[in-house]
Amino acid sequence: MSEEPQGLNMASQLPRRRVVFAWDMHYACNYRCPYCFYTVAGWEELAKKCVYKSAAEWGEVWGRVAARYGRCQLRITAGEPFTYPDFAGVVAAVTEHHDVQITTNGSLSGPIADFAARLSPDRAELDCTFHPLVADFRVFADNIRLLRAKGFVANVCYLAYPGQTADMMDYKRRFAEAGIHMNLAVYWGQYQGRQYPHAYTEEERAWIKSVIGQEVGPETVGLEPLAVKGKLCGAGHRYGVVQADGRVFRCGQLGYDHQSIGSILDPDFALQPAPQPCTADYCRCKEYQSAWDEADAAALDQRGEVRR
Repeated sequence: MSEEPQGLNMASQLPRRRVVFAWDMHYACNYRCPYCFYTVAGWEELAKKCVYKSAAEWGEVWGRVAARYGRCQLRITAGEPFTYPDFAGVVAAVTEHHDVQITTNGSLSGPIADFAARLSPDRAELDCTFHPLVADFRVFADNIRLLRAKGFVANVCYLAYPGQTADMMDYKRRFAEAGIHMNLAVYWGQYQGRQYPHAYTEEERAWIKSVIGQEVGPETVGLEPLAVKGKLCGAGHRYGVVQADGRVFRCGQLGYDHQSIGSILDPDFALQPAPQPCTADYCRCKEYQSAWDEADAAALDQRGEVRR
């Protein structure tokens, strides 16, 4: 395979699926990033929820889902997926039924090499988040290049966390020199007693947009949080978040025990029969891109905002 052009941002090759699940595979990670929700919530406590199953067992669980909804898209996240036992084997079993996007910190060279050797790039893609406070740049970049050399879509994301925004442009340059485009993600959470993204100053917003290179677009979604409470949303109908114990929730924000809509481990599990009004104040992490109707998703992709 020829070397990719400098700065390439790889477009997803996976087909668009009507039903999408975000799967918190397990709550375990080799990093302890200060901005991570799971670090704040406590890894040890969250680990009590983890349910570990073999590749064959997970294949059976997700096979039942496919029998009901057809081929879906699974977004595997939470903790570090590559620390899950026999991760490549689990993904191989699951991709018999569904397409998979994986969020990873890209640090574990051995498991990543195993994954790249065993999986097909037409069924799995990776979003690789670079964590400058703890990551080794060379190891991370080498792992991205390995995945890409094997044909995988593997893009890089950098979080605009206030404690690391000063270095964003420098890292974007370093990644470009390595032949990799770096995307940005807006930070949602607390920092020094202030709630972001609401607390970004005008100067910080301008700096983030200058690093991104454009005023409006998918990467700027969240800089100006949009109120969605009461709006009809397909979360829970076309989209669900599966926690590590198998319980399913409409979305990541509506993840309290009493808000569960069932368990993926239940042979009779089904999503809600129709869209429901949103009960959250703001939509985070662009989850609505999967939950809204096709026309809304297209408009959002183009304009970087929810259609009102």
